[in-house]
Amino acid sequence: MIEIVLSFLAIFLFSSEVSTVSQNPSYDDLFKKYAAKYGLDWQMLKAIAIVESSLGLAPSVKRGLANVNDVEGSKSTDGKSWGLMQVTLTTASDYDPLVTPQKLNNPDYSVEIASRYIKTLENIFPRDDIRYREWVIKSYNQGQGNTARERRGEISGYASGYWSKYLVAYKKVVGF
Repeated sequence: MIEIVLSFLAIFLFSSEVSTVSQNPSYDDLFKKYAAKYGLDWQMLKAIAIVESSLGLAPSVKRGLANVNDVEGSKSTDGKSWGLMQVTLTTASDYDPLVTPQKLNNPDYSVEIASRYIKTLENIFPRDDIRYREWVIKSYNQGQGNTARERRGEISGYASGYWSKYLVAYKKVVGF
């Protein structure tokens, strides 16, 4: 019960933060550029960036945006991802074998790699599945393998909170 209350509290606090951040147009041109290039929804990209890095305002991401060479100071709390879209080196290497944390700290590069990854995810799940978008977004966070196991009912998955935050961010981005 306490976990549920804490989850709702976290979503409420996140929702308050998102109201301001979602109106920031700083990276909209990048989201639109790569959404058009890869056939994606630019507002989805922006919502993911809000969840991942508060649109570049998370302290570690902000450090990386200010100095792409600040690899130690700009990594995520788990030490596995960098940049506006918080992409891991492992994921990015599927699209660029020469990926570096410095490259991921570049917003243009980060949004393009994330867009390519999301396009890959969109092609994995059946579009006629009522939960299609949810599977794509959860996969961005927990990986496609974990999402596939969740879809089959083998695990409960761990990206439900991420999905909830994404929905809050997306609604704010599109103006709901």
